[in-house]
Amino acid sequence: MVRFLTTLGMVCLLSMTGVAEDRPDLIPNGNPSPSSRNNSVDVEIATESTPSTWQTRDQLFGEMGGFRTMLAKHGMTFEISSLDEGFGTPNDTFSESSGGRYHGLTDVVLTLDTEGAGWWSGGLFFIDLQNARGGDISDLIGDVQGISNIVAPPGTRFAEYFLDQSFADGRFRLKAGKQDANADFVVADGGGEFINSSFGIIPTVPLPTYPAPALGIMGGWSPSKAIHVKAGYWDGSPNLGSGISTEILTGSSGGVGAVGIEIRPFGGSIIDGTYRIGYWRHSSVELSLPATKEDGTVVTGPADGIYFTADQGLWESGPRRLAFFAQGGWGEADRSVVGSYYGAGLTFSAPFSSRPDDIVGLGVAHAEIGELERRDGFADSETVIEFFYRLPVLGWMTLNPDIQWVHRPGGTDGNTFVAGLRVATVF
Repeated sequence: MVRFLTTLGMVCLLSMTGVAEDRPDLIPNGNPSPSSRNNSVDVEIATESTPSTWQTRDQLFGEMGGFRTMLAKHGMTFEISSLDEGFGTPNDTFSESSGGRYHGLTDVVLTLDTEGAGWWSGGLFFIDLQNARGGDISDLIGDVQGISNIVAPPGTRFAEYFLDQSFADGRFRLKAGKQDANADFVVADGGGEFINSSFGIIPTVPLPTYPAPALGIMGGWSPSKAIHVKAGYWDGSPNLGSGISTEILTGSSGGVGAVGIEIRPFGGSIIDGTYRIGYWRHSSVELSLPATKEDGTVVTGPADGIYFTADQGLWESGPRRLAFFAQGGWGEADRSVVGSYYGAGLTFSAPFSSRPDDIVGLGVAHAEIGELERRDGFADSETVIEFFYRLPVLGWMTLNPDIQWVHRPGGTDGNTFVAGLRVATVF
């Protein structure tokens, strides 16, 4: 235990020396909605007349000598944000492996509102340059769901670049370019608060997402404020780098499509809720490599599945809010890393009256391991329980202590306890 505490202390110290950002609208498995990105331009302009101290302002560098305000007057926003985290796992009292890992992710995001630039209304260009660094704590644990949602191969790359265009007062929407499809179809707001990857990226759904968004196109239609219908098609084997892959055009690596519906039956009431359900289909096998059965037969052909997410407010009083989320997905068990998945959890905002911006959460995720990944003589499922407490310490910095308990990681016997700290900073 002493060795574990020492390791955890070291990785947390590394996290504190880094910089990070942990807002739900900018986590790797999502990006801001068109309305929030357009509103951010107005916020940048308004900031010019509402000065704040370096401790309370939203960005460490503030207006950067008026640079951000100048960009906003031409319809642009510019933001640098970063996530740095350290996770450790104890000695063999809990698992066969012990040690720690550091990982970091920095995003440089530029948006351009076409109307603010004096071009046309309803358009938004989005560019995200990312740098990932460090290792993966899951390499020590062997879990299939992923302890961290920011882990990616080290390197710098253009993660996303697309045009998001709305028509008819927002009733119709078209998004084209390299994009995170998961953010538009699958992500539950409550699940996005957690660090474990499966809460933000349902492991049975192969839509292109972090760390490898894909070239594609997505269309949306809102017949009313309560109903949103979406459909999209993307490269089925996206390139991790920044280049544009033409395989979606040639069909050499297949493509993946999805249709979904999002319903908000309670509108903006106190007990609001958002419910999503959808269907995906991959034109070619999309799964673990090599995709072969025990007898050596290669698994071929298309794969498909369904998913659902639900966000529901339970109680609200002032800044305090108790909310529930649930999600699940089913895929091809004979060729998937995960054949079926279920997750749920609770989040509570402002647990202490003196800290209205804090959030605490408890969630559980259960994955049925696919046939290709199952190990003879071991279990066929993995379960994770996660607890986090997110506390802003400055206007531009947030600390997020996190604890996860993994039952049967990767289907093996035993349990693993993981603890860590994520530090989030907006520059």
